[in-house]
Amino acid sequence: MDGNSSFQMEPEDIVRSLTTIIGTFVQDQLLDQRKRDKQKEQCGERLAAEDESNNKETEVRYSDQAVLANLDWGMDALEEAINTSNIETKMARLDYAEKMLQVCAMLDTSDRTAGVPNFYLSAWAHLNLSYLWMLRNNVTNAVLHVLEMFTVDPFFSRIDFAPELWKTLFLPNMSSIVGWYSEERHRVMMDLIPDSTDLSFTVDFDLYFNESLVFSMRPDQAEKIQNLEKLYGQSLDDNTRLYANYFKDCMNYGSSTSKKAIPMLPIAEPPMTPLHEVSRKIPDYVKFGPILPKSAGFSPVLKDKQNARESSSLNAANTSFENVEDATAWDNQEGITKETEDSPKVASPEGNGKKEARSVLRLQSTRDIYFKGATSPEVHRDSSIGSADSDDEIKPPKSVRKNFAHADERSSSFADVNNGAVSFSRENDTRSPNFGSPQQFDRSAQSRPPKDFVCPITTQIFTDPVTLETGQTYERKAIEEWMRRGNTTCPITRQPLFSNILPKTNYVLKRLITSWREQHPDLAHESSYPGTPTSSKTSNVSQPRRFVQATVATSPTSVISQAAVEAIISGLKPFVTCLCTSEDLNECEAALLTIAKMWKESNADPMVHACLSTAEAVNGFMDVLSSSLSREALATTVYLLSELLVADDNFKELLTSVDSDFETLAALLENGLFEAAVLIYLLKPTFSQINSHNLLPCLIQIISSKFQDSKDHEMVMSSKDAAIELLDQVLNEGDENSRSFIALGVISADAIPDLLGCLNKLDVRQSVLSILLCCIQTDRSCRNLIASSIDPCLVLELFHGGNENTRGMCIDFLSELVQLNRRTLSNQILQIIKDEGAFSTMHTLLVYLQNAPMEQQPAVASLLLQLDILVEPRKMSIYREEAIDTLTDMLQKKDFPNLQLMALDALSSLSGKSYTEAWLLNLAGFNKPYEAFMENEKMKMDQEEEKAAYSWEKRVAFVLCNHEKGVIFEALEQCLKSKSINIAKKCLVIATWLVYMLYNLPDTGVRDSARRSLLNQYIHILQSSKNLEDKILATVALRSFISDPGALGDIGGYAKTMYKTLRKLKKNSVIVGDIMKTLMNLPSVNAAEMWSASEGFESDSSMNGEVLSLIHVKCRVISSHSDGTIKVWDANKRDLRLIQEVREHSKAVTCLYIPPSRDKLYSGSLDKTIRVWIVKPEGIHCIQVHDVKESVHGLTADANFAYFFSQGAGVKVFGWSGVTKHINFKQSVKCIDMIGDKLYCGCSGFSILETDLQKTSTTTFYSGTRKLLGKQSINSICIHDDLLYTGGTSVDGTAGKVFSITSRVLVGSLSSAFDIHSLAVNNDFIFGATKNGTIEVWLKERLTRIVSMKMRSGITKITSLASDAEGEMLFAGSSDGKIQAWELN
Repeated sequence: MDGNSSFQMEPEDIVRSLTTIIGTFVQDQLLDQRKRDKQKEQCGERLAAEDESNNKETEVRYSDQAVLANLDWGMDALEEAINTSNIETKMARLDYAEKMLQVCAMLDTSDRTAGVPNFYLSAWAHLNLSYLWMLRNNVTNAVLHVLEMFTVDPFFSRIDFAPELWKTLFLPNMSSIVGWYSEERHRVMMDLIPDSTDLSFTVDFDLYFNESLVFSMRPDQAEKIQNLEKLYGQSLDDNTRLYANYFKDCMNYGSSTSKKAIPMLPIAEPPMTPLHEVSRKIPDYVKFGPILPKSAGFSPVLKDKQNARESSSLNAANTSFENVEDATAWDNQEGITKETEDSPKVASPEGNGKKEARSVLRLQSTRDIYFKGATSPEVHRDSSIGSADSDDEIKPPKSVRKNFAHADERSSSFADVNNGAVSFSRENDTRSPNFGSPQQFDRSAQSRPPKDFVCPITTQIFTDPVTLETGQTYERKAIEEWMRRGNTTCPITRQPLFSNILPKTNYVLKRLITSWREQHPDLAHESSYPGTPTSSKTSNVSQPRRFVQATVATSPTSVISQAAVEAIISGLKPFVTCLCTSEDLNECEAALLTIAKMWKESNADPMVHACLSTAEAVNGFMDVLSSSLSREALATTVYLLSELLVADDNFKELLTSVDSDFETLAALLENGLFEAAVLIYLLKPTFSQINSHNLLPCLIQIISSKFQDSKDHEMVMSSKDAAIELLDQVLNEGDENSRSFIALGVISADAIPDLLGCLNKLDVRQSVLSILLCCIQTDRSCRNLIASSIDPCLVLELFHGGNENTRGMCIDFLSELVQLNRRTLSNQILQIIKDEGAFSTMHTLLVYLQNAPMEQQPAVASLLLQLDILVEPRKMSIYREEAIDTLTDMLQKKDFPNLQLMALDALSSLSGKSYTEAWLLNLAGFNKPYEAFMENEKMKMDQEEEKAAYSWEKRVAFVLCNHEKGVIFEALEQCLKSKSINIAKKCLVIATWLVYMLYNLPDTGVRDSARRSLLNQYIHILQSSKNLEDKILATVALRSFISDPGALGDIGGYAKTMYKTLRKLKKNSVIVGDIMKTLMNLPSVNAAEMWSASEGFESDSSMNGEVLSLIHVKCRVISSHSDGTIKVWDANKRDLRLIQEVREHSKAVTCLYIPPSRDKLYSGSLDKTIRVWIVKPEGIHCIQVHDVKESVHGLTADANFAYFFSQGAGVKVFGWSGVTKHINFKQSVKCIDMIGDKLYCGCSGFSILETDLQKTSTTTFYSGTRKLLGKQSINSICIHDDLLYTGGTSVDGTAGKVFSITSRVLVGSLSSAFDIHSLAVNNDFIFGATKNGTIEVWLKERLTRIVSMKMRSGITKITSLASDAEGEMLFAGSSDGKIQAWELN
């Protein structure tokens, strides 16, 4: 496939060649894991370096790493697929890898992601996709992805990803370009190398490259080399892309695509060289010289940012990393060694008054020495030109030393010690002196070693220099000791070190030092650089970031002159001596103020620091603190000690060597010297020290006070910040009890608003958030205050920039924040969180969820899911899927109960109610927990809040239940089976809430899943749990299930065993009755088998005659007898206990009546009176007696009238004022009952009359059929649940009927062979008493007879029946004066 050949292969032959060559390459990569790991490590280093380079100017947000994370996950999944032998697992991991890698493969190649060029990420993704398709045995797709890699990013494809493949596929087609490069390079080098006229055209010029040659290069020569390298690299990239597209066309030729034309073979054209640049004729035989010089095309020339923006997209690979710092991160030279990072820089001076151009010159010698270009400082002609008799000696400008004093603030520097660069200024004239020649270097260094050659730690000349990732160079042994002591930052820049493995020796700098030693043997023996401070105390200091400015400078060049420092020290010594020796407190205070002033003037010089860091001086300071009453002196002393401590952490040993020193500081803090909090914090006291000195009230007082630090002495941090940090330390180190105690102290001191105000301070934001989180967890009532005042954006900023622990705390805080009982406010906070930031918060959380520790994932998933369902929940969402998958996976980890608990807590927070259990119990009628919660929280839900809360619950329930056809229910089933009581209880609440909401939503086909997973668990809990609330929660779920026909069939098998338990729960749950009715009325259930009644007590009152009437009210049974006696019985016990007996009627008491209010009792008697009684727990008391002139056989009453019947026809109406009316009708009345303003009378002839008491009109409600044999009549009538129950003469096997009062329709009949003389009805059953002592029992819902019961006394007429409201007891009175009870099971 030679681009210069006249023969063109057929597309089919090209496809076969591509398939063989690329397929072999991909297959080799798959077989060699070492190659893949090495390649991933190399590419990862590029990404990390670029990320670090960008951080120097702008902070990279955590969210910007999302796409990189997708690439990483995709490659991890691909590795898992390669290493697994399980086909199903392999396919699943490949599917996941493809989804992740496609995210990067489809990036916009002209943009960047997290500071990394998209074309690099896209090419890397395509390479991994080729591996993926090869694993799927699809070689064609694998080949296409490799070709797409070369199309997207030809530069890094041939350098990093597939250099050998590029040489095989593309290099043979570019011989013309390589020849052009050799020709041009030869021409330039002939001008550069002295006496080159005798050299051959095919000579290897790399043999002549050395430091001297590089430093002697003129600017125009350096520019020509740079332009040639750049143009050559561009040409290779352009033609690589051209041939890659041609190969893709060949692969697609003949396929199902619309392309039918035969692809045309491209021709690689070399760049055109302007004619005016050709200085001499080059023989033709050089045109195809060396095929690939050692450095050809592998050293991209970098331009400044302005020029990079102007470059075309095709040049992106060469100009994408736009500044000199980026060159360190993205060194694109093939085969480059680590020494490259330490190579010296070549100055590119300003020319012709134009803006300084930042360019990089990289040449390679046979000794693998690389040189990087650096930016020279701005040159001023008037300050850089030497005198006429200076012999062309070039002196550095005066501004050089000043610039070095602030090396940490520069992006590039003159003679930068970080990179060992040597740069000099010169006048821009026509002369061409040798830049950086050894002679000039010698003269500029004068009589001492260059500071670039001196280690800032040891202050000695380097013997084994190493350059760290921060750009600073140190002696290897010194930096190794620094790291062994636990330090993880650069000693000078304080930037974090991400690797604990030191790089290779900086050989370039080492060679320069060796050369300098040979030229200056007399100075080489000197061990230190006079201009470098000799204090070594600061070399191992590791301070917080906010203290970097206060740290003693370790730069080789001080900000003040040596003489000035010595003058300050000379003036300082008398005052230090006075402070240490004087017994006059005023003199000591005055000396102290002067010392503070001189310390400021010295700009924290290390020599001044050493003068003040003696034990004697510290004793003087502490003497002032313990004796002075001057606030100015005390505050100044604290300021000085804080400054000294920040500058050198070893100073702490002097301050803490005497226990009384800390006690002195604690006493000062307690007495109101709030500045002492700063010094106490810097001393890093333990929890026991802070607690033993009772400093917590003082710290809280500082936080809540309006105190402002003195402006005379700017402390390293404010007193309030120090108090916050100390309080956070105590909270983190204390146990649960101490945390709660401290949090309550913060809340009671009303310090929460002050803490919220401190959130704007980035330095203490994490500590403030930690304290607020502890307050919420201790007392959730403060959550509303925090939520209404906090800006969630501040928390998100901390999340983006924090480490793993910080992000976890932010997630916990946000999760607590949105668990408000006010749904509208919670939604507002969620909306702010979702909309904050340029990058999607939800995608950020998704990335964190997939990388977070296991214990953090439930909270992240819960928060992510809440953000997702702010919108319409029926739309599919990757965020929702990932969040719910995480929660369900956690629920199923039965070997990790802590994770299950966390997942359950997360699900509980989704409901939007912190009182879900109390709310569910309230639904069942068990309202005590709910009422207690509402009263304690003082909650009042308005209509808007209730509507918002219900809408939110529906959304949450919908997405949880419908995810993967109800997989959440299978996970909850595992938790319900847990042996942990805590897990089972929390799961019960959540599962019950979900089931309840499921049956209040439209059926989407997941109810079957819920029923299969949870129904049996609920039945088990109902029957086996000993906890009443658990049983009631189970009934709430079962009440939902019974509305499902599919669930009724499963429940039928447990109906008999459930029924007994449900009857016991009836008094605690109003919904139990519905379940019992449903069970009893199941077609598959034999109601008679479920019936269970045991004979209870029997009371003999035969001495009082017949029992004519029975009533049950308030755990009391009231009976009336034929001798005029009324008895009150206690029905709480298993035996009837007589508590009262009254005999105020002179004749038989025929009837008793209790109104719905159940506060009064009415009794009618044959003595023609009606008595009104007050019902009390201890008995009844008669309050009225009314003479009605006629015997009373049946009675009902309301607040105005009594309605009764006697032996004649019709009904009498007796007003409590004494007026009697008569409602006339022909039939003789046998029984009477009333509901509202309607009176119903059971009459002879089996008819029922209805009387409107408002209109006093009577109509026939039901007219019976008269039979030839015997008389028919209705003996008993009872109204219950809007149904009218009648019992009377048995005709054709029917002794009673049931009517609907509203529609007057016959609902059904009560079958019995015996006449019914008395009726009693409860929620479940109908009881009918017969004259032969038998009680018939019918199922109320189905009106089917299920059982017959007899009194213990044998065959006797049952005169009256009564049932309690709960349906647990039945009482019967007989004509022989006995009362018997049955316990209905």
